[in-house]
Amino acid sequence: MPGIPGSGVASVRFFIDGKLRHLARTAPYLFAGRGNLLLPGTLGSGSHIFAVDVTLTDGRHLTAAATAVVSVKARGIPRRVLGRWTRTVTAAEVARTQSFRNPADGVPLPAGTWQARIGADGVARYTGPAHDLTVGQVRFEPGGRLVVGNEIPNFPHASKGGFCRYTAGDGIYHWSIDGHALTVRAVSDRQCANRNSFWNGTFTRSAPGSHPQATP
Repeated sequence: MPGIPGSGVASVRFFIDGKLRHLARTAPYLFAGRGNLLLPGTLGSGSHIFAVDVTLTDGRHLTAAATAVVSVKARGIPRRVLGRWTRTVTAAEVARTQSFRNPADGVPLPAGTWQARIGADGVARYTGPAHDLTVGQVRFEPGGRLVVGNEIPNFPHASKGGFCRYTAGDGIYHWSIDGHALTVRAVSDRQCANRNSFWNGTFTRSAPGSHPQATP
């Protein structure tokens, strides 16, 4: 912000239609963190108010707001991909990405049964074989293009950590649906081995109320 050094900012709160949607405590104070975008189609058509509230280290606040209109033609998440999907990741699929694994990303993706819940808000929430992971943004685009963003750091009920470091960029994939099967293939994603291991495969529609079983 003009005239204010980065060290003078304590936090930035982002509001949409009066509701707090994101809290950033570290520079560069991006909405939803690195690798994530606001998807207009998830807001609903019509007028929306976007506001930021900056808390300075000396206790003062700076605020700004703007109004934007979302067209009725704005793309959201295709209805046919919404809901819960189950995928079994094998050890071979994890080993496939070993050549470009970054040690800073932590342990390799645990093999076993995973579940992804894709919401109308453009967010996929992941549950792993031994623990809950976190959330990440998904953008299903025309022509079968799928863009998978990085973790969104402060969504409700998200555990710490994610598939990869917050500095990793988007992964590009191709998706298609045939019956109850969602097939995803990696097009360009060598930035995050664990994300590649997870998304490159076939997902099946989960029955309502089903949960993956943990593996030893």
